[in-house]
Amino acid sequence: MAQDGPSHHPQPDPDRPVIDEALVRKTAHLARLEVSDDEIPGLVEHLEKILDLVDTLRSVEIPEGHRPDLHVSQATVSMTREDQSSKPTDAGGPRDPAAFGGNAPDWRDGSFVTPRVVG
Repeated sequence: MAQDGPSHHPQPDPDRPVIDEALVRKTAHLARLEVSDDEIPGLVEHLEKILDLVDTLRSVEIPEGHRPDLHVSQATVSMTREDQSSKPTDAGGPRDPAAFGGNAPDWRDGSFVTPRVVG
């Protein structure tokens, strides 16, 4: 069977937005992104592909007994290991807290100081 158009959805969502130039421009404006006229067609296509992937994921049947909503803290752990202290030379090991901010533009009382972003 021949397929028409650039994208096809496994189960079309009636609430799916139409991705067009106006939506891409509005989204770019809200995200404070500069988008050139030449980039718009590619972004339309890219966003359509993202929504196609979402549609595909929604159409996947989950096997009986499988719990996709199971949180890691609810899972049963069958094997554990004994906690071991890391050496300062180990990757991710303990570090001197004062050394963390040594090259930071503004480091006070053991914290990175950043400009206020939200009112």
